[in-house]
Amino acid sequence: MDTTRSLALAGACAAFVAVPNLGALLGEGEQTKRYDTAITPPDYAFAVWAPIFATCVASTVGQCLPSGRGDAVSRRTGWPLAGAYAVNAAWSLAAQRDRFALTPYLLPVAAALAATAHARLQQAPPTSGLTAVTPVSTGLLLGWTTLASAVNVVAARDRNAPRTTAAASAGLLTVAAAVAAGVARSRRGGLSIALGTGWGLGTLAGMRTRRPAVRLAAALGAAAIGVADLAGRFSHGRRG
Repeated sequence: MDTTRSLALAGACAAFVAVPNLGALLGEGEQTKRYDTAITPPDYAFAVWAPIFATCVASTVGQCLPSGRGDAVSRRTGWPLAGAYAVNAAWSLAAQRDRFALTPYLLPVAAALAATAHARLQQAPPTSGLTAVTPVSTGLLLGWTTLASAVNVVAARDRNAPRTTAAASAGLLTVAAAVAAGVARSRRGGLSIALGTGWGLGTLAGMRTRRPAVRLAAALGAAAIGVADLAGRFSHGRRG
């Protein structure tokens, strides 16, 4: 089982990294600019994928090495992470093929799988080596894809409609509240989740081209997540 899980994880992670990057190099890439939304962060915010990819690759290598295959962290998180990586790769393919009717359904599934891995990490014993990166990579992926899920749902609506702005702002606050609750309860990886979502909300709050209500909701959400991380550190005595 350890070998099968490792192979599945390695293949899914390879697709997760290769599909969006090769798509951008060999074709037009993901056509997300055609579907700008009321709550889409600025272009530079998507640089967050660099640390997500890097840490996910490091975590996968650690879990696939002979010394890491039988690790408790690998056994608890390998399958849900393989699923999260595979669904993210499927999302990228859909975005590259202009199949945006599918994306509001794919990203929440990917985020749910990352959330499952994160939840399983909470009771895992301490580990060493590259598998120790797993809480960081999982948290970053979960934090960003949770926010991205909301953006994808809003993409189906007219971003200039007042109702869309109101609904999007409420959605941001709801997502931020859910993330803040998860961060506060996390014993491991809470900071990474906070950074993943907080980065997106913070950059969105600074966009002058977005409606004031959206920017305010983003700023409040980012602040709430920051407070939740501090509360979690005080409550659990965690460092990350």
